[in-house]
Amino acid sequence: MKTSWGYVAWLAVSGVVCVATTIFAASAYVTLDMGMARPDLHGPVHYGLLVAHIFTGTVAILAGVSQFWPGLRAQHPRVHRVLGRVYFGGVLPSSLLGVVCAQLSLNGLAASAPLTVLSALWFVSAVYGLRTARQRKFGEHRIWMIRGFALTSAAVTGRLWGLLLGGLLPDEKGIVVFATANWLSFVVNLLVAEWWIQSRGYARTLPSAALRPSISSRSAQSSASVA
Repeated sequence: MKTSWGYVAWLAVSGVVCVATTIFAASAYVTLDMGMARPDLHGPVHYGLLVAHIFTGTVAILAGVSQFWPGLRAQHPRVHRVLGRVYFGGVLPSSLLGVVCAQLSLNGLAASAPLTVLSALWFVSAVYGLRTARQRKFGEHRIWMIRGFALTSAAVTGRLWGLLLGGLLPDEKGIVVFATANWLSFVVNLLVAEWWIQSRGYARTLPSAALRPSISSRSAQSSASVA
């Protein structure tokens, strides 16, 4: 499929926004000063888990952005594979840590529920993305990578939703804005991802490959016809 300049420009802009927002968000934790943490914490252990979640998630975002750049897979397949491993190496621990940190939230179910659902879906998408790559089912792998990165980038869109809702609802309670932004961060991303998968025709290519008869089945059919 030919890559348009509009697609390249959209990738470039969205990539810059993802990288810049991620680096800004992670910068508060570089000094390991617990006083700079944004959420309320139980103590040092909670902070350590949060830092590990944030930095492995940062690795996932930075590696994941590169995977969508046109020509990387075709022209530099080794780089694509290495960065893919880095991506999964970030997502798998970060998603599990995300579930743990969500359960430790001091803001109740309103805050923990969307983060728990997001982290669980993020882990599942990574497992399927890794499995389909190892099985060389590259059509399915592409679809799961799109879904997976939609969940990965929820860390970015959640902050953007928070800023938008905070501006539109200045008198609303902070926890309401926070919870709503967290739900929107990945639900909207997944809807956009599914629209993209369908509009680009990625899903339509799977049935034909799945229905293609194998050599053994063709041999069996030939034997049957001769008999």
